[in-house]
Amino acid sequence: MDNNAMLETILKCNRCGTCQDVCPTYQVSGDEFSVARGRLRLIRMGLENKLDLNNEPDIDTFINQCLLCKACEVNCPSSVPTAKLISDLRENYTKLKGLPIAKKVLYRGLFSHNHRLIPIRKLTRFYQKSGIQGVLKVAGVFPSINNLIPEMPKFSVKDRLQDIIKNIPNPKKKVAYFLGCSVNQFFSQVGEATINVLQANSYSVTVPELLCCGAPHQSSGDIEEFKRLAKYNLEKLSGLEVDAIIVDCSTCGSILKEYDELFKDDLKYKEIAEIVKNKVVDISVFLLEWGYKINPNNDNKMKVTFHDPCHGVRGLKVKDAPREILKKIPGIELIEMKEADMCCGGAGSYSIFHPKISRKVLERKLNNFNDTNTSVLVTSCPACMMQLGYGLRNYSIKGEVRHLVEILAEKL
Repeated sequence: MDNNAMLETILKCNRCGTCQDVCPTYQVSGDEFSVARGRLRLIRMGLENKLDLNNEPDIDTFINQCLLCKACEVNCPSSVPTAKLISDLRENYTKLKGLPIAKKVLYRGLFSHNHRLIPIRKLTRFYQKSGIQGVLKVAGVFPSINNLIPEMPKFSVKDRLQDIIKNIPNPKKKVAYFLGCSVNQFFSQVGEATINVLQANSYSVTVPELLCCGAPHQSSGDIEEFKRLAKYNLEKLSGLEVDAIIVDCSTCGSILKEYDELFKDDLKYKEIAEIVKNKVVDISVFLLEWGYKINPNNDNKMKVTFHDPCHGVRGLKVKDAPREILKKIPGIELIEMKEADMCCGGAGSYSIFHPKISRKVLERKLNNFNDTNTSVLVTSCPACMMQLGYGLRNYSIKGEVRHLVEILAEKL
């Protein structure tokens, strides 16, 4: 979006303040520039040459502090695409200044080459299992870091594929499973549960060799690398003869569905992206549409609440499906949480680069969880699982974070 088009879009904001009620960063800070209306005002002042758009510290700070949760967008009476405007500005910053070194190492160094996450997982597991972490915990050293890291699995999902994938005779549907970076390496129990649930319900599963979906790169404005990753994934996915592309990570699913917008000026990849987009479906939506089974005798009592990931509820537009599934599981009592669809403050690596704001947003979410008096906090995004799990550990809150498919797999 060029400057004139950006300014014209911003002028649609009528400054009503509706965004204040739903913006997580505004709710915890009360700062006008931490809400869509204030952020848009800063950008407008830059576009009108009242501030230096590219070098004003306040613009840079408040633009990068946005969670990109899109709560303001879906509640805006004027439909101002604030997240899009902020993403375009971040893209401009990245083109002018390059990525900060920490993001360059994390995003281009690791997630762009997701096999490099393997030694990270193994070293972290060694740290956790060797006793080093336990000693440091007792000594009170690095408490936040120790609480942030979930328990690393011994094997990734890919390590176990030969043992997990089965031949399904006369499958009801043939599906491809988009195995995200975080699920594969850090939450492999989720990936295994997804595959097991699908196969137990007579769906044939293939797991293509793919790269990172590009979410970290997109959020930081590194569009060049985002496109490289997207092209690779589109070429791989478009060649598969499957009925659906299943996602158990709301972030990955939402980003896959945005590939067509990414290539709006590239006819070849736009066409491919639209084909792929129409096949991408959250596992809860897929199971509700095509069927799944539950063991009626497995009715262990459990009180749960559900946290809506931002990319799920506002990206994939998935809200009712996971709740319908939970309500149909014997023994499960679903108790709704206040502000269930408000961001948890994780937002990928946001908690690393903006820890103070992230923690304040998280505390609000945890207070709402405590008010439900449930023992299990269910969600459908590994980034949310990491953030929420950290919160429970860091604040010594009783309970556990589970992915929806983990519960389903146990109830088969």
